[in-house]
This record gives sequence, structure tokens and C-alpha cells, in this order.
Amino acid sequence: MNSKVTILILAAGSSSRMGKIKQLLPWKDSTLLEHTIKIAKLSKANQVIVVLGSNARLIKETIKTKTNNVIFLENTEWKLGMGTSISCGVNYLLDHNNDADAVLVLLADQALIDTEYIDEMINMHDNRKIELIGTRYGDKIGVPALFKRTYFTDLQKLDGDNGAQHILNKSVDKVFVLNPLGKVFDVDTLEDYNKLLKLSNNQE
Repeated sequence: MNSKVTILILAAGSSSRMGKIKQLLPWKDSTLLEHTIKIAKLSKANQVIVVLGSNARLIKETIKTKTNNVIFLENTEWKLGMGTSISCGVNYLLDHNNDADAVLVLLADQALIDTEYIDEMINMHDNRKIELIGTRYGDKIGVPALFKRTYFTDLQKLDGDNGAQHILNKSVDKVFVLNPLGKVFDVDTLEDYNKLLKLSNNQE
């Protein structure tokens, strides 16, 4: 039986630092976004929501991965920052899924995150009743992150560049922090992407 956790994939940005549509960059046998959708669908989560923004129509038309049971939303305010995408997803969740017990926020460009890591967070929530889980970035806490339903109101209020990290840092004494063990690698520039490809080739 699947968990009552919903995965929220943030994929609304314009990739301005990349110079290309980051969500559609080749990765494994598909693209960065399709890979993230795939690992999310393989997890114990009961629902996957993808929030698009810039190039939304092109991205959705390009995706070839099976997207049954995947909900695509378009954040018309994506230019205002990541916080609006989280708010967009949580608003939809509250309007359409009253059974959702928690939301797990993922970024479409964290290519090394896998289903095992996602399920570790879900299991900690379901089995150990941990309400707030974040990922360690040196001395900071970020996403992937899981928020129990009690935090949905706070997530709804996010705007601008105040993303999930804002709530995690504000509630740092309540956060269970996971060490990603090298699975976190953000792809923000073409240089980052080339490093990711090189790292992947070295692992094969």
C-alpha cells in the first residue's frame, strides 16, 4: 500500500544561467525532468505533481515518459521565484486531495537523487512519525524535503525566492536532517551539467 505522501516536483524555472531549457537536457535514457518523474513514480508516494512555468507547453509536449498518475500544473507567477511554485502545488493539493498527509518537495535538476533516498524520507515520516525532514548541504538544510500536513499553511504563504529552505531554517530545531551521501548535485549552469555527465561516465 502506498503512502499518503505526495511528491511535488519543481520545474518552473527559465534556466537563465544555463542558456538552454534545463528540464529537457539529456540524462540517462531521457531528460532531467523525465528522470525525476520516473524515480518519483517508482517511490512509495501515492501522487506526483509537477509544477511547470517557463516553456511549460514545450516541456509537456516533449516529455515521452509515461505520465499516468502525474499531474502537471502551470505556475503563471513562476517569474516571482520558487516559493510561488511550492504555493501553487500545495494549493492544488489542498483543493483536490484531502487525504494527503505530507508533501515531499523535489527539484527537477537534482539528477543524482534516487528512489531509495525518496523512500527513506517517506519511511521516516510514515513509520517514525517525523513531521519535517530536510537534506544537508554543508551547514545548510534544503530539498529534497518532506513537510507534514501541519506545515501546508506555511507552504501556501511562500512567495518570491522564499522556498522550502525558508521554512526548514525557520524551524531548524524541529527538522530531522538527512545526509544525502553525495546524491545532491544541483545543475544550474552548463558547467554544472558537464560535470554531472563526467561524474556519471566515471561511475559507469
